[in-house]
Amino acid sequence: MTDNERPEIRPGVDPLDDLVITVRGDGTGTAPNYELPPTVSLNTASAILGLPADVGRRRAADGTYPVDVITLGATRRVGTAPLIRAAGLDKVREALRPGE
Repeated sequence: MTDNERPEIRPGVDPLDDLVITVRGDGTGTAPNYELPPTVSLNTASAILGLPADVGRRRAADGTYPVDVITLGATRRVGTAPLIRAAGLDKVREALRPGE
């Protein structure tokens, strides 16, 4: 995506009926349309945000992680949409869909 492109980011469903976040360009750039998962692991989110994994886990545990963390039992996940707002769409896309 180009700096001046304003993509449309919406929830969607892929062909296998899995929930995804769809990213559609506004037609001014050359980047392809693509889909991202609705959440990522805490370790993946930490890497995108430039945090070492141990620092990310510690900050999630003490409530100082840069974005909201979803805790399900012992599992911690981070929503892709808040991660995009914090780190930028290009950085998240490159980490989750390298080479596209």
